[in-house]
Amino acid sequence: MAGAIAEQDLLDELSASAAVVAVSDSALGAVLLRSCLEVGVENCVVVAASKPAAAGLAAWLQEQDVLVLTAGELERVQPKSGQAFVVGPPRFYRSSLVTAPVTRGISFLLPAWFGDRSVPSSAIAPYAEGALRIQARLLTQGDTAEPNVDLPTEAEAEFLPQPAWGARHSGGREPTDEEVEAHKILLSGGLAMWLDDGERIRSLDPDQPVGERVAYVDIEAVRAGTYLLLRQGETERGALHQAAIARLARGDAVDATQVAWKQLLAAKIRTLGYRETVRELRRAGVKTAERARAWTNPSLIRPHSDQDFERLLRWLGVNAQPTFRYATMLRKSLYQVSAEIREKLEAAVSAADLSELEAVGHLRIDFGADGFRGILAARILAISPFTEIVSRHDARVPFADGSGRWLE
Repeated sequence: MAGAIAEQDLLDELSASAAVVAVSDSALGAVLLRSCLEVGVENCVVVAASKPAAAGLAAWLQEQDVLVLTAGELERVQPKSGQAFVVGPPRFYRSSLVTAPVTRGISFLLPAWFGDRSVPSSAIAPYAEGALRIQARLLTQGDTAEPNVDLPTEAEAEFLPQPAWGARHSGGREPTDEEVEAHKILLSGGLAMWLDDGERIRSLDPDQPVGERVAYVDIEAVRAGTYLLLRQGETERGALHQAAIARLARGDAVDATQVAWKQLLAAKIRTLGYRETVRELRRAGVKTAERARAWTNPSLIRPHSDQDFERLLRWLGVNAQPTFRYATMLRKSLYQVSAEIREKLEAAVSAADLSELEAVGHLRIDFGADGFRGILAARILAISPFTEIVSRHDARVPFADGSGRWLE
């Protein structure tokens, strides 16, 4: 960064400070070692936020034979230790570490400058009769005086790191049948993705209890900080769609009716233009007419509203039956396939070490279902304020992009 920064003295100071941190012993280390020896190494376990952190701590504590595990390993191994010393603040770990403890006692060791020291509690505790209330004691070591820090003013805040989106390259043209408008999303782990205007996308909430972490979230509700579950190399929707058709007795006929009305709608959009198509659909009584372009996507089976779908078919000159019935059957089949995949994903997520996800921001999950291998959980860092026109096949497929690295 030397060539891009005018204040070379500040850069030198930052570099020197980083070098000192790398060779200095953490004050927490002395507290951790003393605590382990006081309790007895056979009666305690040290919990680390990630596998690399656990490996580093284990190498340091191996002379004392102290057991070091990640939070996920602690739940699986369930050692006969009475005390757990957790390195890092509670928010770095899943809530079950406290609400469903493996050990009788838990102590978090964290630096004083980390302000959030709140301990998680059970979501149902406020409503349960005789529920346990988790209490915490705060013990401090050394100098805890707060340093004087000048926070950035509003004028200075604009110089903090921000995504560099550039200008829109698609101009004012409308997408073709094989294109969609999509927002660029920067993901943790040096990845990015084009998110189109579909109805929903699969997400992961590590704060939810086991069995309730995998869900669908509406596209409108996607925000920075949301964890998405993505298929590496290709989108999940195509595999779900094919699996749903394959389990139907008249799958070929169902698929043929779907292709027919979607091609008619795509042709209308090409002939009239998107805006005029929307106006005509609204005159025909279709309340969600602005979704016309999205309905041409093979993976979006039909409009959510029965009335909108019937009026759309009538406007296209298509007999309501059997197209309406077949589309409804396909949607039901798709929900069943999706529910089965969700159960398998829940099992895979429950077996994964989610503390690594919270600490690092992304996690590859071992998932053995056919057509769904290579599942990636990644946190959204930023969403572009404008859309670009991209190939339909490129939407929702993660790709390497280093432009969001400095936001992690």
